[in-house]
Amino acid sequence: MKSVLYLAAVSLLAASCSDNAFEELLFRTTNDPFSDTPFADSLSLEHTVYVSWSEDDACDSFRLMRSYDQSVLSFSCIYEGNQTEYTDTDMNSGDRYIYRLDKTRGEQYFEGSTYAYGYSSDCRKDAWECNDTEQDAIYLEHDLICNLPCVRYVTGGRQCIDCDWFYITVPPRRSAEIVISQSKLENESAGAETDLRIQIPGSESSPVKQKTASVIKNTSHETKNFRFKIYPETTGLFSEDSSTAVIEYTVSLSKIYSYSL
Repeated sequence: MKSVLYLAAVSLLAASCSDNAFEELLFRTTNDPFSDTPFADSLSLEHTVYVSWSEDDACDSFRLMRSYDQSVLSFSCIYEGNQTEYTDTDMNSGDRYIYRLDKTRGEQYFEGSTYAYGYSSDCRKDAWECNDTEQDAIYLEHDLICNLPCVRYVTGGRQCIDCDWFYITVPPRRSAEIVISQSKLENESAGAETDLRIQIPGSESSPVKQKTASVIKNTSHETKNFRFKIYPETTGLFSEDSSTAVIEYTVSLSKIYSYSL
């Protein structure tokens, strides 16, 4: 009789598990939910922040918390559920936000300890992103229209300063001229000051002059790729009244020519 009852119990348990009725009870981790930092994408679409985070088998529900970026943070819940992403569109142009991911398990509440930073941008990232590192440099062979969105946060004194990496191919014993033109300057004439700097690895950075060539020389006897970075001149980038800035510019490979040492 006992063996019959045992077999019946095993059969019932197996059937229930196949229906996933007891799967969570039997196989779920006993660990607490892990602390996670959400990822905030503010530049894929204007006035929209896409927030995402990782799955967590130990979590019953996620709670995405948001606060204005201010000296004393005041969080409120903008999403609760089991999804791992949220699109935040309830915002005003230029406003900066701090996101925190909290989690629940049963009656327990686990508050996140790190933040994601987002803001309501008037622009979206340019077509050549992501080229923020030397390894992701974009090949420059024609005019490229680019932008550099930058934002300063009160929380943690954080600044998100965009930069763009490019590379050119220069034949042996040739010079290449890179010309950069910033838009919306008060003075757009050639040689005027811009809000940009250029950095070639192994060389000191230099300020970019409007529509004035920066020269890269290939002194070797073989064709080489040369990488360079364009980034904002941070002095005066932000003002007391504004914590966001967007620099728009065009970068061009103007010409390649032979030179004499």
